[in-house]
Amino acid sequence: MEKNDVDEKLIRWNDIFGELILDANDLVKDLLTNINYIAIFGAAMMFIGAFLAVMGDIQIDSFLIFGTWMLFGALQLWRWYKLRSKYNRLRTLQSEMKTI
Repeated sequence: MEKNDVDEKLIRWNDIFGELILDANDLVKDLLTNINYIAIFGAAMMFIGAFLAVMGDIQIDSFLIFGTWMLFGALQLWRWYKLRSKYNRLRTLQSEMKTI
């Protein structure tokens, strides 16, 4: 790479980070809100699976259907937990910034 290419890339990255700094609060709020939507979606999937289990007749095809809904709901809740743990530091930094 030539020096001019490196300088142009640095200038572009500087512009990107400048925009991120200006929109950091909104970005963190949107990220955390969307992570919570994953939990809501997972809980709804598990609820639908439980509803199908209670209302459906016990046959192998209905067992596979409500079992799949329950499994994917549990996977969504697991993903929510992993993302919440991963971005917990952002949540604490955001709450500290509000108090300043």
